[in-house]
Amino acid sequence: MPTMRPLPTALWMAGLATLLTPTSLAEEDYGCGCLAHRLELAPPRSRDQPSVWERSAAAAFDPVSGADFRHWPPDRLVDYLNIRIELRFDDLLARKATGAATLTVQPIQDPVRSLSLNAEGLQIQGVTMDDKPVEFASDGKRLGLRFDPPITREATRDIRIAYTFSDPDAGMTFSPAYPDRPGYGPELHTQGQPETNRHWFPCHDFPNERSATELVVDVPAGVVVSGNGRLVSQTERDGRAIWHWKQERPHVSYLVSLVAGDLARVPLENALSGVPMEVWVPKDRVGDVKRTYGRTDRMMALFERVFGIKYPWDRYDQLVVRNFGSGGMENTTVTTMFPGAILDEVAVEEDDLDGLISHELCHQWTGDLITCRSWAHIWLNEGWATYGSVLWSGERDGEAGFFDDMLNQHRVAGGDSTDGPVGMVSPVYGHPGETFRRAPNPYPKGASILHMLREKLGEEAFQRGVHAYFDKFKFRQTETDDFRRELEEASGLGLEGFFDQWCNRPGCPRVKVKAAYDAGTRTLRLEAVQEQKIDERTPAFALSTPVMVRTASGETMHDWEWNRRSDVLELTLDGPPVWVAFDPRLAALKTLSQEMPLEWMRALAKDGPTTASRRQAVQVLRGDASPETVAVLEAIAVDPGQRERLRQECVEAMGAFQTAESWAVIRRLMERRPEKPRVLTSVVNAAAGLPDKEALKAWLVERLQGERSYAVRRACLQRLGDMEAKDQVDLILAQADQPSRNDEARLAALSVLAKWKEPRAIEPAIRGSSLGSYDRSRPDAMRSLAALCPADEADGTRKRVVDLFIGWLDDPERRAQDGAGEALVTLKATEALPRLDAIAGSDPSSRRKERAADWAKRIRG
Repeated sequence: MPTMRPLPTALWMAGLATLLTPTSLAEEDYGCGCLAHRLELAPPRSRDQPSVWERSAAAAFDPVSGADFRHWPPDRLVDYLNIRIELRFDDLLARKATGAATLTVQPIQDPVRSLSLNAEGLQIQGVTMDDKPVEFASDGKRLGLRFDPPITREATRDIRIAYTFSDPDAGMTFSPAYPDRPGYGPELHTQGQPETNRHWFPCHDFPNERSATELVVDVPAGVVVSGNGRLVSQTERDGRAIWHWKQERPHVSYLVSLVAGDLARVPLENALSGVPMEVWVPKDRVGDVKRTYGRTDRMMALFERVFGIKYPWDRYDQLVVRNFGSGGMENTTVTTMFPGAILDEVAVEEDDLDGLISHELCHQWTGDLITCRSWAHIWLNEGWATYGSVLWSGERDGEAGFFDDMLNQHRVAGGDSTDGPVGMVSPVYGHPGETFRRAPNPYPKGASILHMLREKLGEEAFQRGVHAYFDKFKFRQTETDDFRRELEEASGLGLEGFFDQWCNRPGCPRVKVKAAYDAGTRTLRLEAVQEQKIDERTPAFALSTPVMVRTASGETMHDWEWNRRSDVLELTLDGPPVWVAFDPRLAALKTLSQEMPLEWMRALAKDGPTTASRRQAVQVLRGDASPETVAVLEAIAVDPGQRERLRQECVEAMGAFQTAESWAVIRRLMERRPEKPRVLTSVVNAAAGLPDKEALKAWLVERLQGERSYAVRRACLQRLGDMEAKDQVDLILAQADQPSRNDEARLAALSVLAKWKEPRAIEPAIRGSSLGSYDRSRPDAMRSLAALCPADEADGTRKRVVDLFIGWLDDPERRAQDGAGEALVTLKATEALPRLDAIAGSDPSSRRKERAADWAKRIRG
């Protein structure tokens, strides 16, 4: 494991801390961004259906039949030794392919008379085995094969399946060419997790089986193609190109990847790892690659040390593709990234993508080299990768980065209730994607569990157990108990109770701690209470919550282990406390409420032992608007040496106070303009409550006119909208066509103008809604366009807008289809019913049929 800068001696004894950097994606404060959009293509749920969480709770048992509906790994029957996939795309714009998959198999036991494969939406043309016909039947979801005579373990067999497919519901996404944007030709990418690669090749589509794979892809010349592993050959002839990729070391089916399009390949420096690395991006973004991805080699070197295993694959490429559903996807050797995963010179001043990049790279070990055997154990993939992002944060930013990001992970405790139906590790789910987004979320909760284990075992034993686990199970599948046993072997500790408490049970503790000091006896008394629901099913948690105390003579750390509803710790000190830090290293996952003297909290906020303890002190100080507290918060907010999120929280607290002292601080911050764009954004938002609205408006206008930062511009626009500053409509209208990262300034401007019903905003809203705009921003632009659409037909504007929305129902980008449908519902556009009814009645896509039927139903009321 990497070495961290030492804490004060007493605190160092508690062990090393870890965990996740907040993703740089604005949409996720914790987690990597791969979670943010992971399930976009999961089956849709109408408004009168129970929630995913409710369906999960009900899915374990059918009270009528008594059937057990839990999900277990399916039978394998054969080893899938190799899968060779051959595909021909006559034209990417046609959104279809002809293909053949050759599965090299060997029975696990004799005899095997039949085999069932996942093959959803594939049109099967024929099946042969060793060049002889095989009897088959397909129902559009599964392909059944019958062997006569049965196959045996004596030899491997080659099963060749010829098939075609067209515009799959999931698994493969075709992106159109963008009009008037050279270098943005047609494109396709795949996304196999959790179980969607079955839509473009037949396979055993579950993570309990590994195969070597090959991709042989025939495309028009000029289209570049990426697959897993190493490039065997690339040939061109008669206007066609054939790319042959081979992944020789076995991996699971959901990690098979195909990307094809008009992309540039930019090499990255690899002096530390020696691993060939490229980033595939649109040709107009080549100059932005290094600033976004230039630290990948350092990350790789870090993870090689963490896991005790050199990078295990042939190459590592990162591909930025359009219309991607997730933040990132860790396909073996080739991570797919969402289209906003590239930063220009302005965006990089306010943000980075290191959280996402490090998370996906870490998956090459935690998810690819070792894969969870079933979705119930997805935390072994996602919790580890989240943890890896924190390790990178510490490598880059030191100890402050570790604890800052660990506190972000602890937010999961707020939504993880002991009333929950299942724990983090459970085979109970309706759709496999639900395991990624339970209330006990495997990303932050899994990362927090790893942090607690590291604190509990100590650095040396934890490292020894981790290295043994990765060495023993490389290129294999594992379950939670496999990891537990390796840590027990390395540490000598019995960890069954720990894993049962944190992995199998739902909920997290809600801890309230009170502290008081008796000067006469020099006794510090702390009382802690677990306030969550406690019963036979979810008894009180066994917790480790060390306490660190600073007095005039220095700092001391005191262990505190307790396992009941409440407990008391009494300490004899050598003098009055300067501050008291409860669990400063976050050794226990929990929500925390603290009642301590405010003087201690102010001192803790200024110079507590970890960033986490300082941020928690600021949360306590939000309840005290005294001048003394305001002075402390201001000192932190203006200190460039403090972590950015801590500074933001101080600004936010002062904005909420709404006192003369806090307003004076906000005005001073407005004048001095903090050097960090995100801190300035918090100043803009905090200033919204200032009494002098005209002065505030003038400052926002000045800020907006001269500001580089996209985030600050967006905040200024939002605040002008809140102020109903309609005299600035021209300035705001101009922002609707200004470039910004992921169109964030445009969307903010359109939202304000839509709120004001400004008719001149209709044209920029149409431009923002049209094909060629950022694919993720189009639905938001459509929402504003619908709000701007007049109710009457006086000048034909309504008809024009509604006709556009009806046309966008058939847009080649799915997000735009969904945005158009929702806009038509907002407008109660009965004119759209014939097209919606037609889609609902006969569209080949079940997804489109369901959504169109829902929109039509809602329009009819």
